[in-house]
Order: sequence, then C-alpha cells, then structure tokens
Amino acid sequence: MTEKSSGDNRKDYIEEELFIMSKTLIASVWWTKEMGERLKILRGEESMASLAKRAGCSYQSIQHLERGEYTVDERKGLKPTVSWEKLEAICKALDISVEDFLQVQLVKNPKKVIQTG
Repeated sequence: MTEKSSGDNRKDYIEEELFIMSKTLIASVWWTKEMGERLKILRGEESMASLAKRAGCSYQSIQHLERGEYTVDERKGLKPTVSWEKLEAICKALDISVEDFLQVQLVKNPKKVIQTG
C-alpha cells in the first residue's frame, strides 16, 4: 500500500495492490504480534494446553504464537510464519474462519458450468 501524507497529519492511501489467488496455494502466513494478541483474546479462559489439544498442535506452538516468540526466525532475519494447515486447525478449534481471524475478505470464484450435449 502506498501512503501519501497530506500535511495535516492525515494519511491518504493512494493505491493498494492485491492478488486474488486460490488459498490452496498458500503454504504459510506471516505471523504478527497483533495476531498473537487476537489469538489470546479468542482463546479467552481456555488453557493453551486445551486449545492446543483441540487444534492438534503443541502447547508450545500456541504459546509461541500468542507471545510472538519466534527468535530462531528473527535471528535468521526471517519474519515469523505459521503454516496454513496449523492456522486452519487453530481457527477451527476456536470456531472462527481463517478469513475472520486474518480480518480479510474471502472472494469466491464462481464455478464454471459445463454444458453436456
């Protein structure tokens, strides 16, 4: 997204480039501290261990995601990521869609109708 400041402490957004592609092509998603905070809020009073069990991942995975502690990736200069499969499993356990968790809009491509003769 390209920003332009208009001098009065207001930012005008000029352009944003979007890709629309099949979510089956997504292997992983960059993980942010804001996403970790959102995960913690959605987990509520449920323990990390309980959520991890229902999502089919380790307690440590939930802990690292909530806290944003991916120091190995950060030391390598990489942005922390979470696999699409793990994100789907966690969202399913939380009863929220991945799209709602990521706060993005799902665009559905209409299916092609094939005429038979």
